[in-house]
Amino acid sequence: MPKINELMPSAVQETQGSQSISSPGRSAEGRLYWEAFFVNMPMFCGYAALFGLQHEIKNRLAISDTDEAASQQFGVACSLLYVLNLVFRFSHNVVFGFMGPRGRANIAMLAMVASMLTIVFPIFCWGWHNLGWVMLAYALGGVAVGTFEANFLCCLTPLGAKTKHLAITAIPPGITSVLVGGFFAMGPPFHVPAFRIYMVVAAAVLLGMLIFAARVPSVQDQSQHQSGCSTFVKDAKLWRKWLPLIWTLPFATAVDMFTLSAFSPGVALYIYDKKTVTLLQGLELPTHSFFAIYNTFNMLGGLCGRYMSYRVKPRHPLQYSLLNIFGSLILLTRIPILAPLSTFIVMLGDGLIYGSIARRIDDIVPKQFNLIALSFWLFVGDFGSVIGSNLISYIRIWVVGA
Repeated sequence: MPKINELMPSAVQETQGSQSISSPGRSAEGRLYWEAFFVNMPMFCGYAALFGLQHEIKNRLAISDTDEAASQQFGVACSLLYVLNLVFRFSHNVVFGFMGPRGRANIAMLAMVASMLTIVFPIFCWGWHNLGWVMLAYALGGVAVGTFEANFLCCLTPLGAKTKHLAITAIPPGITSVLVGGFFAMGPPFHVPAFRIYMVVAAAVLLGMLIFAARVPSVQDQSQHQSGCSTFVKDAKLWRKWLPLIWTLPFATAVDMFTLSAFSPGVALYIYDKKTVTLLQGLELPTHSFFAIYNTFNMLGGLCGRYMSYRVKPRHPLQYSLLNIFGSLILLTRIPILAPLSTFIVMLGDGLIYGSIARRIDDIVPKQFNLIALSFWLFVGDFGSVIGSNLISYIRIWVVGA
């Protein structure tokens, strides 16, 4: 296997409007496109709104937690987020095969806007209680996330490691802005209605599309010169040129995604499900405040991990999986004061794994196979989140009791 940095990205030619950037002094790889941060962030705001605010939708539909049958049906509808996410990690190459990575990224952002607006209007504004609207909203969200991530990263590859590194650090702030900022806005003294959070996210994604079009250049390189199902099939047939270079990497992401979905927060929501949480003797916090602190540590861990991933000595990401496992074990001690530390450690591992794999693929995989390599990585990794999310109820019984 080639060593890190042995296969470095070659010079690329940037086409923006009618200008072509090809001289070393104006190379796209030499500039930091900070705007990419604000393209990536709102998409993960949408992702967080779908998995983090689903109880608000459940309340709007007047589904009681004690109604097990209706709750299970609602859970199945919400699970389409994860199912379609997994499916579209690869099938975007077929369904949207008539366009390149940049076009697919834009389609994904439109799908996220449609998901948010499906929740806002039919469910919240018009009061339609048909569960089919939930299924549609979460299916659109799954298509959006599953399509966006690999294609957006592929678009950033020709712009250099600095731009991609900055862009992936947008994921924790995007998620935390909803899980902390959104809940803070909905609580006292503001009492912002939940549907306004979805509207703000939809507007942010549309703004991200404008920034993507106006400020992030379209660079044509070997990974983007062709698109379509035929190209995907061709790249798949040439698997010997890219798969042996990366085939072990996604297993680290699978472990990572399992711990994220099952333990961070996952089962933590069931361990600390009373009105208050006692951190120390004499120190008691409302549960919402406790999880605001918890989610803040969650974001800080993710930011630190992503920041470090491009600066530490390259190593196999499975080594960072030990952080995920260690953080999960700390949560299982059920010591409240240690819960924020547990999610910080898990997310530190998540950031290191995500960033180091993105860095490794750019360094050792030939450019023409960049998109299929990214798709394979994210597809395999998502099996961890699907397994983890489906095991939460069993872990809850094991940890908390029936």
